[in-house]
Amino acid sequence: MAVQYDPSIITKHAQALYTKASGIIFAWSVIGFIAGLAMTTAMNTNAPGPIVVLGGLVVALIGAVFGRGRAFSLQLQAQVALCQVATEANTRRTANAVAAAVPSPAPESVNRAS
Repeated sequence: MAVQYDPSIITKHAQALYTKASGIIFAWSVIGFIAGLAMTTAMNTNAPGPIVVLGGLVVALIGAVFGRGRAFSLQLQAQVALCQVATEANTRRTANAVAAAVPSPAPESVNRAS
């Protein structure tokens, strides 16, 4: 089986990376919120409810920032892949145009070594 170039596979991969990046931001935020609730409760067992939730929200924000950093690297990978697809398409278009502009030599004009 010969492997052939298929830009749709790279495009699907890039879309999957973007989807994963979105999920990472959400997951880090939720994990941060839960960790913030646990830490605030552990630090002061008599803390009122709003203080515990505020602690959860603060750590959720920190988690979102970390998640955003990780998501950025996935988005960058997706952009590099899409850039390579665009480069290949532009290069192929130029190569096809050059090949069409150059006339093929007539068989009688080809030098043959005897």
